[in-house]
Amino acid sequence: MSKTAVAYRVMAWIVGLNLIVVFAGFFGKMFTDEGSFWYRHADTFLVIDQVHGVLFMVLLVIIAVLSRRHRWTPGFTIATMLLATVPLLSFWGERRATQRLRAAQAPSA
Repeated sequence: MSKTAVAYRVMAWIVGLNLIVVFAGFFGKMFTDEGSFWYRHADTFLVIDQVHGVLFMVLLVIIAVLSRRHRWTPGFTIATMLLATVPLLSFWGERRATQRLRAAQAPSA
């Protein structure tokens, strides 16, 4: 796999795991009282949320580069980008894109 494809896989996993933490912080704060762990660490979750935003932008750029380099259809590219926004589905989106990248790299029979 190319370095860009490996970077995509790594970033997709980092962003996906980070997104789960962001959602946990959001829902933890929403459904608990003001003395809870979630409220006491609200500033930490704010920083994690901001870092997630930057990492997500990097992921979108990597997806765009891969899309152009491997001539993905606009529908596949947009679907890959949208799947990266949903917790747990982001991992399926990464798997789907990786399978396409590997198929394109496989020698023809």
